[in-house]
Amino acid sequence: MSEEIIEPSEIIIEKNGTVKEKTSHVNPWVRFLARFLDYSLFILFLSGIRYLVKGTFSLNEQDSFIPIHFFAWIPIESLFLSTWGTTPGKFFLRTKISTSYQGKLNYMSALMRSFNVWLRGIGMGIVVVNILCLMTAYHRINLLRITSWDKEAQTLVTHYPIGNWRIILSAIVILAVFVFDFGRGLFIR
Repeated sequence: MSEEIIEPSEIIIEKNGTVKEKTSHVNPWVRFLARFLDYSLFILFLSGIRYLVKGTFSLNEQDSFIPIHFFAWIPIESLFLSTWGTTPGKFFLRTKISTSYQGKLNYMSALMRSFNVWLRGIGMGIVVVNILCLMTAYHRINLLRITSWDKEAQTLVTHYPIGNWRIILSAIVILAVFVFDFGRGLFIR
């Protein structure tokens, strides 16, 4: 019976600039905030488009069971990851995604990773499935130090130091968008 070696998928860059691989310290909460900050910014973008076209389309009519905006984010996130190695939310929270050999993901790898995060990480945005998937992913990253999608895509998540103000501002933006769009049902059905 061979023993599987699990390599950590996250490294932490300390304030003095030294790279410190911390197998006991992963940042699931920073990752969670970055993802939902991306979703919030995307929802604001979609709301802006809706406003510009005078509200002639509604996401609510098309996404009664599976939130379409979470799915629509997949190719956009993939484009960001394959060109910049980060997304707006990850950039703000100083997180980068790269391949294990330190290069940017190609578009197809980024697309598969983003799809797997949508499917397994947030459970397609379906409320009950979402909670179960988030709990499973949180448990897995704390136990194994790597998510299933990062292991499959052989990606490395790098966190740079962030101040508390970034966390607080991210949480405020996410909460504001959540409250603003609560009546429209973009986050919750």
